[in-house]
Amino acid sequence: MAAIARSPFAHRLGQSRVPREPDNLVIHDLTATGRTGFKGAGTSDWLASQVSALPERPNRAVTLSDGTVVARLGKEEYLVLNGRGSSNNVSAELDLSWASESANGAVRMGYPLPRADSHSWLFLQGVRVPEMMSKICGVDLRDASFPPGEIAQTIVARIGAVLIREVGDGSEGLHLLTDFASADYLWEVLDDASAEYGGGFAPAGRK
Repeated sequence: MAAIARSPFAHRLGQSRVPREPDNLVIHDLTATGRTGFKGAGTSDWLASQVSALPERPNRAVTLSDGTVVARLGKEEYLVLNGRGSSNNVSAELDLSWASESANGAVRMGYPLPRADSHSWLFLQGVRVPEMMSKICGVDLRDASFPPGEIAQTIVARIGAVLIREVGDGSEGLHLLTDFASADYLWEVLDDASAEYGGGFAPAGRK
């Protein structure tokens, strides 16, 4: 399933202030970028036949060669994020493959979770990200406690969230996924919290 056409943050991005110190903290809205999910008995075996690598345990993620992030949220539950800046649309290809195989009567392959229809997606970069997040999240996101590939299914500013630490192509950052209904509130919280460090949301079009 394709990502939604419009991000719930889009109406604010046009007026967002440019971060004064982007190396400290900058927040990118990736909600319009493709993502998907699958869950249920047989999901691991099926997904292993579709991608080059899977995380070895729940609450871990791997980054594939094209930047695609495969996150394992449970024993048989996965979240797939298209690579940032990649032309590959792995999430859409997986959705099509699942639909085709399901129609042909394949068994024990789980069921799809349309994450593009339910969750906004932000990507936080900068050396002050762990410090800022400590004010709104109880998880210790410093390098020693939250290494690359780690996942936390937790609460951020009183909102249920999925946090994924990614490293790839010389850059690193934190994926933050929350439900669409909380987008306006989350914007206010992150805009205020990031301002303390000279950061903020990247204007529309910047990656």
